[in-house]
This record gives sequence, structure tokens and C-alpha cells, in this order.
Amino acid sequence: NIYERSNETVRAYLEQYPSIKVVLDVHRDAIEPASGQRVSAVAEIDGQTAAQVMIICGADNGGNLPNFRQNLAFAAAWENAMESRYPGLTRPVLFDYRYYNQDLTTGSLLIEIGGHANTVTEAIRAGQYAAEALAVLLGGHLD
Repeated sequence: NIYERSNETVRAYLEQYPSIKVVLDVHRDAIEPASGQRVSAVAEIDGQTAAQVMIICGADNGGNLPNFRQNLAFAAAWENAMESRYPGLTRPVLFDYRYYNQDLTTGSLLIEIGGHANTVTEAIRAGQYAAEALAVLLGGHLD
């Protein structure tokens, strides 16, 4: 299973670099209604389209994710940072009983950058916006 393999990889990096605070699992969403027509989730920012971003945060399920509250607080803070800088960029945080290796740190989230109908340009733009908001949230300064 892909998450078993990625779990091993993330654990190795965390052991090698114990100062790591944030671990992101980056995807694009498969937004497809029953009709089968692909949907591109977009926001217009500064006159250009960007893919919308959605954070997925796991909830505790029988003790599998004991620190889920810290991850949820991080997800909410990051979404707020994105929305305050780039209104309309985000879709609501998905909070559910799935945790995608989010038990490994209290800064582990899955992020969906648009969907399979968005253009590469829209996805790259969204990734830049999301990264800028994260940098500011973590105390960085952008010129």
C-alpha cells in the first residue's frame, strides 16, 4: 500500500531531520459528479485563475491519531492564512476518519491542489499561494 511505503519514508526523514515540523501529502482531487464530467475548482485572484485548495485533516479513530487536535488547529490556521491573503482560494477543510500518516507529527496534513480538470498553470499558481500563506503562518516574511 502506498501509505505504508510513504510512512517508512517520512519516518526516515523525521529521524534524520528531527527539526521537521510540517509534513505535507500533496495531491490533486478527483472532482467528478455522477455525470462523469470533470470539474475544475478555481478561484480568481488578481485577475488570474488559480486552482482551489482543500486541506484534509484526519480525526481520531480508536486511538490511531491521538494528536489530531493539533493537526486540526494547524489546518484551520493555514486555511485562515490562505483565505485572508487570497479570498476564495480554499475549499472547506475536510475533517474525517482517515489519517494518511497524520499520526507522524502534529503538523501533518494532506492538501489537494485543485483537481484533475485544472490546468498545470492553475495548480502551480495555487501551490505558490498556499506556500506563501504557510510561510507567513510559520513566521516567515515575504517581500
